[in-house]
Parts: sequence; C-alpha cells; structure tokens
Amino acid sequence: MITKNFVIKYDDYMGDFDLKLTMDSGQTSQPPWMNVDGTYHEILSIQNEDVLVKISQKKLNADVDVSYCCDGDVDCQLVKDKLFYIFDLDYDITEVYDFLESNEELRDVYKFNRGLRLYKAQYPFESIISSICSANNSIKRWTKSIDDIKKSCGNQHIFDGKKYPTFPSEKDFVQIDEDKLKSFGVGYRSSYMLNTTRMILEEDAFHENIFEMGYEESFEKIIELEGVGPKVADCILLYAYNKREAYPVDVWINRITTYLYFNGQKLSNRKIMEFAQERFGKYSGYIQLYLFNYARLSGLMEKLKK
Repeated sequence: MITKNFVIKYDDYMGDFDLKLTMDSGQTSQPPWMNVDGTYHEILSIQNEDVLVKISQKKLNADVDVSYCCDGDVDCQLVKDKLFYIFDLDYDITEVYDFLESNEELRDVYKFNRGLRLYKAQYPFESIISSICSANNSIKRWTKSIDDIKKSCGNQHIFDGKKYPTFPSEKDFVQIDEDKLKSFGVGYRSSYMLNTTRMILEEDAFHENIFEMGYEESFEKIIELEGVGPKVADCILLYAYNKREAYPVDVWINRITTYLYFNGQKLSNRKIMEFAQERFGKYSGYIQLYLFNYARLSGLMEKLKK
C-alpha cells in the first residue's frame, strides 16, 4: 500500500473555498463524504485504481490537506485534478462574485456564501439516482437512503481494515430487487430508479453523450428519464454533467426568486426557469445554490414560510 500527501493552497485556485460549507450544503450530487473528526474520507476511481482520499481544512481558504493511499503508484497531480473537478476548484468563481455585485437584488448574497462551491458527482449515475431520490424528500432522508444503498449493494473497498463502499454501477443497480430497494426508504421512487437505469443501459456512451451536448439539448434528453421532472433534470445536469446554466426550481427557489424579482407574485416553475436562463445565464447554477443558502442563513426562508 502506497501513501502520499500534498496540500492545496489558497493560491492554487481563484476565489474562495470552504470545504465544510460545501460538504454540508445538501447538494444532490451525492451524500457528503464520510467525516472522521473533521477529515473527509472517500474512495475515488483514478485510472481504474481505487484510491482512498482523506481531505481536511481548518477554516475558509486555509490549506486543504490531502492524503491518499492505494495499491498502485497514482500520481499526485491526478488526485489533485479529480478533487479540483469534484469541488469545482478549476472554476474562476470570482466571475460569480462580480455578477452578484453587479445585480442590486443579489449584493447581500455573497457574504453568506463565501467558499461555497459546486459539489459535483464523481459518478454521474449516482447523481441521477440521488436527484430522483431527493424529489419531495428531505436532505436527511435522501442522503441516508443513498448511503444505505451504497453500504448494502455497492462495492466494498477495504483500507486499514475499514470498509469504504462506493455506489453500485448501472449493471449492478438494475439487479437490485425492487422490494429491497424500497427497504432503503426510497418509496415510490424505486420503480423510477430501476426504469431510468434500464433506459441508461440501453444507450451506448449515455453519459459521454450528455457531457458533449449543450444545456438545452441535454435537458431534453435527461427529462425523458422516468421520474425526472424539470427540477430533477436541472439538478442532474448541474451536478452530474457540470452544466452551470441549470437552475433547479423547487418550491423554495420559486418563492425566493419571486420575492427578490417579482414582488412575491405567483409564477410557475417553468417561468422561473426561463427567467433565470435569461437573467443569470451561465451563472444560474451558482445563483440557485447561493440563493438557497442565503435564504436559509439570513432568515429569509423563515420570513417566506409565514
């Protein structure tokens, strides 16, 4: 077993990064990584090698300490590249800050979101199932369901005598009995998950094709999957396929957006999506993420509940 260490410094990326804030933000790419005394553990697949990665950060913009171990000799740069993708550190987030500053309605949003980055999926399929599971569901419940599926049906990797599960592949997932799937708390979504998996398996290079499509074409493709409405489709596109134009609209994003821009007037989710595409463009995904966190931390969400 080979163990190596390296550090991601503040100067290595543009803007801010807060690991804990990003992990705890409830994004639907996947559940948060295993947290052991403030250090996050996850198995990453790098050049077909299973790599146990451990990362920690003491505070906003502090050094990110990384250690990893594997059987083969995996280059540090490959691990760093994977982490930069998952936590969107290869994106110049100062562009988003400038956009917030240039829009009067959004100027207060930044201070509640310093260091919050997109938390993207290592495996697009896991994000698809997570996003379907999140529909009309609490963060606590859907993350537990996905974790339970990983522990019971995923591949088990052993490092230092500890088990680290990864999410099952499409071919393994489709073999899960539906009653067993329901036992993980997914309810009526079990049939959606299985039928969607079958649809993905029917097409060669399904994920690769979505990555290559533009946002609008990929939206029309993803929404064909069973159990995937407009909100879930945008979650999938944002977190599984890095389409930052996506603006997932649920009841809260609808209320937040109409409060800020339409004096609380009732509008359909479709109208909100169209507005976001026109107003926020390529920053839509980050604006959606930041608005939800802003509403939660600033007290706006409690105000909207009333």
